[in-house]
Parts: sequence; structure tokens; C-alpha cells
Amino acid sequence: MKQPLIGGVLGAAQPIAVRAEGVWLYDSGGKAYLDGCSGAVVSNLGHGEPRILEAMASQAQRLSFAHRGSFANEPALQLAERLCDLSGYPHVMLANSGSEATETAMRLALQYWQEQGKPRSTFLAHEVGYHGATAGALSVSGNAARRAPAEAMLHDFNQLIPPYYYRFAGPSESEPAFGLRLVDAARRKIDRDCAAVIVEPVGGAAGSAITPPSNYLAGLAKVCAEQDTLFIADEVMCGLGRTGTLLAVEHWDVRPDLVVLGKGLGAGYAPVSAVLVSARVHDTIHSGSGVIANGHTYGGNPLGCAAANAALGILIDDCLIPEVVSSGQHLRAGLVELMRSHSIIGEVRGEGLLLGVELVADRETKATFSPVGSLGVSLATAAQAHGLMLYPANGGVNDAVIVAPPFTSSTSELDDLLDRLDNSLSSLA
Repeated sequence: MKQPLIGGVLGAAQPIAVRAEGVWLYDSGGKAYLDGCSGAVVSNLGHGEPRILEAMASQAQRLSFAHRGSFANEPALQLAERLCDLSGYPHVMLANSGSEATETAMRLALQYWQEQGKPRSTFLAHEVGYHGATAGALSVSGNAARRAPAEAMLHDFNQLIPPYYYRFAGPSESEPAFGLRLVDAARRKIDRDCAAVIVEPVGGAAGSAITPPSNYLAGLAKVCAEQDTLFIADEVMCGLGRTGTLLAVEHWDVRPDLVVLGKGLGAGYAPVSAVLVSARVHDTIHSGSGVIANGHTYGGNPLGCAAANAALGILIDDCLIPEVVSSGQHLRAGLVELMRSHSIIGEVRGEGLLLGVELVADRETKATFSPVGSLGVSLATAAQAHGLMLYPANGGVNDAVIVAPPFTSSTSELDDLLDRLDNSLSSLA
């Protein structure tokens, strides 16, 4: 049958989502799905939140678009001020997607050096990681499957050892020793042509909630400072409360030069993303050319910003970040319990409500399935059949899924998620 709409897998039939409420999605046949991964770790506040919908409707009646080259608009100004107040960063640049925001941060880093008359042209990122689909963002992504079709137009910027203790540590290497080894390796990689190091504080799509050793990010930030290289945190997935702190880097007391936000900023209600910009970067450009040499047509769109303002208001006013901590502890304990009855689970990891479940053929040897990644997809498919949505890793290094339900999930809904995952795992046995 002809399908005019192109999706990820050509010709593949998908259920048609027709409505959603809270943590539930419903297809055209009436089947309910528990959103155990918030879409692609986007719908942090659940579906159908009336306060966000009302804010968007009200804004649409007043102003739906004003080009950023000619006008500022009130929702964009409010969003920038709110993000600065919450994060402590003095400046914000708005875009539409995580990929665009990553690209924006990279271009700001390049311009920072150009303004000083000492241009730099390279970046460093982890061998396992995903930062976006645009050319620059994909160039810093260590994700073979996503890179392959575009390899001819990409750079090999993904050269840092990933802080992935389960797979990359030596046989008898302690976690602190592993962290120090990674920091030393980064020190040797950074040279005078490196504009910035960009990393995900907690890894997302490529490896599923890869959480670094406790000494790694602070050590990496210190090396960047010593080497006079900018440090960029990609918090598109892990930021804005998802790990139990406003910014994930707060777990390790790190202050990057640029922080990339997306996904949860619009919470699935509208496309919007942002880059938090330090005084160091902003003031250098301001005192130089005074012109930011990039931007996007819909950057700072009033509707997207209205949605983001409402979402941030709910996040703070409803005190949801502490809820993420307690819900994350409950969910993680349930996932660890599933390991007792499912030997296919090799590790449970993550922070807050950004958790990863890694699957192995042999728990003792950590052997992967073949082809690598196929079982993660199979588990996500089995889970969908059981009415549970999971997000499989696609970095080509493991079989894993992300478990990341909305912040608004109740304890009973988290228990329902665990029951459905238990049944899904059993169906693979």
C-alpha cells in the first residue's frame, strides 16, 4: 500500500496515535500505551497538560510569529529571563530543536575564537554519544548507524573515550581510576586547534543513560580550563530536572561555558530549544563584532516560548524536581529487582528518571547479542505489544533501552510500567 509520509523505516506500518492524557497514549484502535520513555525523553510533564495548552492557545490569539531579525517578542524575552534566573547563566540564545541548539553552541564556540583573531576549527566529543542530526552536531556524535549515510560530509570529532564504565573500563580497574584515565586521555587529545569539548553529562540515545565516574566531569572541566578550551554540556536529554537536578552537571559541581537545552524545554508541546551562554563567550563576541553570525527562522517563536514558559512554571511551581528524585529511586529499585528474575539484564544505570537497562547474552562476560543493538530493538517492540513504550539505544555498542517516564508518573503507574517490562522481558526469553 502506498504511504506518502516517509518515516524511519520505509514501508513499515505503525499504529496511529490519536490522543494522549497523562502518561498514556492511545492509538486509532483504542489501545493504550504507557509512555515509559516520554516519547524520545521529551514529554517530561506528561500529555494533555491544560496549563500549557491554555498558554499556547492564549498566545496564538495574540501573536503566533514575528521574525527574530526584526522583532523581539514577550514570550521569548520571558523565557530567556526565566532560564537565566533558574540557571544562573547571564545569556540565552533560542532555537527550535536539540540539533539546532547544539549546532548553535558549536558556532558560538568557533566565533568566540574568531573574534579574538585566533580561530580554531576542531571539537572533541565521546566515541559513544549523540548530539543531533545536523552536520556539525552529527560530526561530534559517536553513533555509527546515524553517521553512516552522511559520512562524506562529516568530521571525525568523536575521539574521547566514553565514560562508560560497564563496557570501557579495564578488567580490574576501579571506577575512580577509570575516570582519571579518561581525564588524562582527554588532556593528551586537546590541542591549540580545539575550539571546545562537548559531552553529554549523562549519555542518551547512543548508549542509554551512560553515567560517568564521579570524578570525570569535574576533571574534564579542569583540563578544559587548563588548556584554554571551551566546555559545552549537551543537556538536550538530561537537562531541566530529568536527572533530579535542574542541570545534570550540578551532580558534579561543573559550570560549562555553554549548555544546550531542548526536548523537555517544550515538554513535547512545541518545538523549542536553547543555549545557555556564559559571560565569557557573550562578552567576547559583544566587544568584538557585536553580531551573532547564526540563527534560525523559528528561533524564539512566540508559541514555542509560551509553551516553554508554562512548562518551566509547572516544573518549578509544582516542585517536580524533588519528585523526580523519589520516583527515580522507586523505579530504579524496581529495575534492579527485575535483574533477579531476568539474567538477560546486565546493568541498571542512570540518574533520576533517566535510567538505562543494558541487555547481555551472558552477564558474567558481558557478551553482546548479534547483531549488536538488535535485542534492544526487540525488547522495545515486545514492550509496545504489551502497551509499554521504551527507547532503544542505537549507538552500535550495546543492547539497551532507556526507561524515562514523565515526571508526573504516580507510584502505581511506575509499578504498572515495571509489570509490563517484566512481561516484555519474559516474552523474549
